[in-house]
Amino acid sequence: MSDRKAIIRQHMTEARDSLLAAVAALDEANLAASTENAQWRVRDLLAHLAASERGMLRTVDRFLAGGDLPPGFSLDVWNQRQVEKRREAGVADLWAELEASRAEAWGMLDRLSEADLDVAGVHPAGLPTTVAGLFLTIANHELDHGNEIRSAVGLPIVMTADWQQALAAGGLSAGGIP
Repeated sequence: MSDRKAIIRQHMTEARDSLLAAVAALDEANLAASTENAQWRVRDLLAHLAASERGMLRTVDRFLAGGDLPPGFSLDVWNQRQVEKRREAGVADLWAELEASRAEAWGMLDRLSEADLDVAGVHPAGLPTTVAGLFLTIANHELDHGNEIRSAVGLPIVMTADWQQALAAGGLSAGGIP
C-alpha cells in the first residue's frame, strides 16, 4: 500500500473510531437532542452520515469519469432528502449502512492507482479537490459531525478535522505527503 493510501486509511479510521465512541455514549434521549443545525437532531446527523460516505464514493466515480456536477445540483437538498429517506431507520440500521459504505470505500481505495488519487474535480459543495482529497473529506466530515454530536450531548471534543489538507490544496499530492 502506498504512503498516501496509508495516510488516508489512518485519517478515515481515526475519524470513524471517534464517531463510534460518540455514538456508543448515546441513548434514546440523546438521539433527540438538538444540534447546530436547527432542523436536525442527533439521530438525523447519524442518518446524514449513513448516506454521505456512499455519496462521496459516487463523487470519486464522477471525478474518475471526468464528469461534472449535475446542473442545478444542491448539496443541501440532496442531504435533506437522504436524511428524510432514513427518518424511520433505527440506529443499528444506520450503523450497518455506515459499515457497508466503509467496506466499499476500502475496496475502492485499494483499487485506485497513484494517478487516480490525483484526479481533480469539484466537490458537491463547489470546492476543488482531488480523489485523495475526497477520501480525506470523508474523514473530516465524520469528525465534524461526530463533534457536533459530542457537543449536543455534552461529550468532550477529542479530535478536530484538517480541512486545509483535504480541500484547499486538493488533498495529498504525489509529491506532497504531509
